[in-house]
Amino acid sequence: MKFLMLGELRMLVGGVPAALGPPKQQALLALLLLRRNRPVSMSRIIAGIWGSTPPATARAQVHAHVAGLRGLLKATGAGGDLLSTVPAGYLLRPPPNSVDLDVFDDQVDSARQLLDGGRSGAAITTLREALRLWRGTGLDGLRAAFTAETAEQLGHRRLAAFELLADAYQAAHRDAELIPELDELSAAHPLHEGVRHRLMLALHRNGRTADALRVYREGWHVTTRELGIEPGIRLRELETAILQGEQPGRPTGAVARIAPQIGCRLPSDVPAFVGRAQERARVLSWLSTPCERPAAVVVSGPPGAGKTAFAVHVGRAARAHYPDGQLFLQMRGSSDSPVPVADAVATLLRGLGFAGAAVPEQEAERLALYRAVLAERRVLIVLDDVAGAAEVRGLLPGSPGSALLMTSRGALAGIDADRVRLGPLSSGEAVSLLASAVGDDRVAADPGSAVRIVRRCGYLPLAVRIAGARLTGNSQRRLAELNAALRDQRRRLDELAAEDLEVRTVLASADQCLSAPAREAYRLLSMLLPAHDLAGWTVAAVLDAPTSCAERIVDELAGMNVLLPAGEGRYRLHDLVRLYGRERALVDVPAGRRRAAAERLRGAYLDLVMRAEREFGVGFVGPTPHRAVAWSLPEPLARKLVADPVAWFEAERVPLGTMVDGAARSGATGTAARLAVPLAIFYESRAYFDDWRATHERVLEAARQAGDDEAAMAMLRNLGELHTIQDRYAAAVACFEEALAHARRLRDLKYQAAALSGLGHLHRLTGDNPRATSCFAQAERLCAHLGNVPGQVYAMYGVGVVHLQHRRWAEARAQFTTCLRLSRRAGYLPGEAQALRCLGKADQGDGRYASAERHFRKAEKAGQRLGDRLVEAYAVQWLGFLRIRLGDPAEGARLLHGCLEVYRDCGQRFGQAMAQAGLADAAMATGQTGTARHYLIQAQRIWERIGSPYWTERARSALATLDERGPHDPAFT
Repeated sequence: MKFLMLGELRMLVGGVPAALGPPKQQALLALLLLRRNRPVSMSRIIAGIWGSTPPATARAQVHAHVAGLRGLLKATGAGGDLLSTVPAGYLLRPPPNSVDLDVFDDQVDSARQLLDGGRSGAAITTLREALRLWRGTGLDGLRAAFTAETAEQLGHRRLAAFELLADAYQAAHRDAELIPELDELSAAHPLHEGVRHRLMLALHRNGRTADALRVYREGWHVTTRELGIEPGIRLRELETAILQGEQPGRPTGAVARIAPQIGCRLPSDVPAFVGRAQERARVLSWLSTPCERPAAVVVSGPPGAGKTAFAVHVGRAARAHYPDGQLFLQMRGSSDSPVPVADAVATLLRGLGFAGAAVPEQEAERLALYRAVLAERRVLIVLDDVAGAAEVRGLLPGSPGSALLMTSRGALAGIDADRVRLGPLSSGEAVSLLASAVGDDRVAADPGSAVRIVRRCGYLPLAVRIAGARLTGNSQRRLAELNAALRDQRRRLDELAAEDLEVRTVLASADQCLSAPAREAYRLLSMLLPAHDLAGWTVAAVLDAPTSCAERIVDELAGMNVLLPAGEGRYRLHDLVRLYGRERALVDVPAGRRRAAAERLRGAYLDLVMRAEREFGVGFVGPTPHRAVAWSLPEPLARKLVADPVAWFEAERVPLGTMVDGAARSGATGTAARLAVPLAIFYESRAYFDDWRATHERVLEAARQAGDDEAAMAMLRNLGELHTIQDRYAAAVACFEEALAHARRLRDLKYQAAALSGLGHLHRLTGDNPRATSCFAQAERLCAHLGNVPGQVYAMYGVGVVHLQHRRWAEARAQFTTCLRLSRRAGYLPGEAQALRCLGKADQGDGRYASAERHFRKAEKAGQRLGDRLVEAYAVQWLGFLRIRLGDPAEGARLLHGCLEVYRDCGQRFGQAMAQAGLADAAMATGQTGTARHYLIQAQRIWERIGSPYWTERARSALATLDERGPHDPAFT
């Protein structure tokens, strides 16, 4: 297999060209070949193929073309593993010596060594072989954003090889043979002084002095006309030598330089550079490793991340690799007056040794001279605060040797460059940075305040440096005092200012670079979604914009590092960036627009919550009635977002809590309740009990203040359920009874049934089975009338459990069989899991152990499908009880210990007591009476604490008869 790039792109298999697929797929292959054996990121691929304006489907197209290339490689017998997916992107590993560009480079290097060793004839042969690999322009005919620049760079390498060939002919005293080729090449590249120099030398050495001087005059006319300057010092010195009748020799590296060295003109390094070890190592590797193209590195990151300090620090560390000098230019991209390209290149030319009239007037002429100079040197140029790719594309060196190190708020996707992104420091690094400013002793004296200060600085280097400056400026100020001042979010940005350093100023400069829609989106997101991360689609809601427009705004905000990546399709705002955005929102966005944006965002979330509820499975009350919302996403996108409702709820858990809180505080208690009710189902399945309680108590308080009985009723019912799960029985009864009173007053049959079921469950747990059966019977009749299968199943389940407690196995089995049938017909998975679990318990009580185990296993799998650890643990608990009953106490104890861990994680105290009661039976079965007594005492204490007299008495009785019972006489299993 061979890959050919020195001409039209080809792949040869057995010497026969293979079909490479569509043009974009060919461009992807070329891009991967150019960076062979190195990862290529998705962003670089997209920028390389489409430039700065990729289509919305670019990512999907890349995935398709990668699949196409893998299929192509596999079809040729090479195997698809040549192209692999790695964390950093895609990696192509061609076989050794299979890329013509590698063969060319190796042959040129060998020829150079041969020539240096005095073997000019062998060098000529080797270079001729290398140049025969070229079949035209590099990547000829390929059309993509990267190809023009790449073809130019490859052309420079071809010219350099030909110059080396001319030197070999000269050393062999055969340069007359090469004159026709040099003449043709000089005409094709009139500004290339290396070729012109060698042509003049060959003509003069072979008696054609007049022709040599003519070639010089032609070059003089070209450079003065095109660049506005005279030829370089090499040509001028050669002309003088020819006029004086001298015979100059082969040009050396020392003669080749056309201006003096410029030294290091980088700013001073920061006194104590902290952190960034991995990023520093990566950039130094890029700057120090020889490559087929000029090194170009973009350092991006949010405002205040320390990009400039990092670039200067790394630039100074890389000085040895750029012996001809290091330049620094502030591009002022985030200011009102960025440096124009013409001014930037003029400044760089002056830094390279050209002054006054030597700098051409026109931008194009300046760029041509700039590239010609860099072609002969190894210079590192640091461009700070670049606004966009267009500003610096022309400043990229045209040939290998020199490097461009750029800092920018954005990633400069339109440039072929290596990229590193700087985020906040780690906590330890930020504390070290603070200590470098204020002294290790002050930090050691109050390390807690130091940690809190850097956290409130968002671990941003600029903010930490400013905090350090505030403390250094006042040696009497304690760290605890600054921490207290930073605690107030309204004052934090005021505090983070010291002399000419101010976080607010830096954030304002970044803000100015945004378009008007992006700026408003940033402000509204800061105001409405202040915590955690956020989904990209929220921009469409806050701006009332089409999703395609919102995607472009998200790309802009992410490209400028206002939004930081936080997972697939999700972003976050840095704390200080958010504070500034909120501050500006209160000033720049009228209150009416803020309210309208909040209503649209809540409407979108409410629509998605109701959709997710239907996908996830409804609770005892039944599905939330679908009402019109203020704003919603397009149907296909909304359906896609909640296709996996558990994953969606998980991703949006914190933003949804924020939406509930915002609606409650604004008085929209109905919306707040409609958001909160479906959340309870998710909170229960994932054991997010703190979230459940916080959201519902917040809405209940607001509903009571607003006199919204309907919202209060819904919150009380759900809080009753939460208190029941967490074994707060008295609080649960109070909530259910108040919810029932509201429901009867409002004539809401659904909530009457739900409250009665909750009360029935509590009466059963506390041993009042007659009242429990009465409540369940009323609830079942109401749910059957309403067609509410989940509610009906739950009520029937409660009656069935009463049958179990009274050892009425046949009645219990009939009840749970009906529950299972109804649940499966309605697709109600929680009801199915309950029914299977209880059918197993009825079978166990009736001695049908094999059937019991099958039911418990099915219930366990149903809990796994639900993603509900508690439902799964309930089934495993009964399976553990069964194993003990069947004479396998070790396995039973193992299962129960796992359940006990889940119950403790979820705060389920009743389950903890049941698991420990079962462990007591397992201990008794192995003769460990002391261990059994310990578990029974723990179980009794829990049941006493949560107010469950029936089970308290069961534990007390088991303890009283402990010494009388044998190992095969369990009390609970």
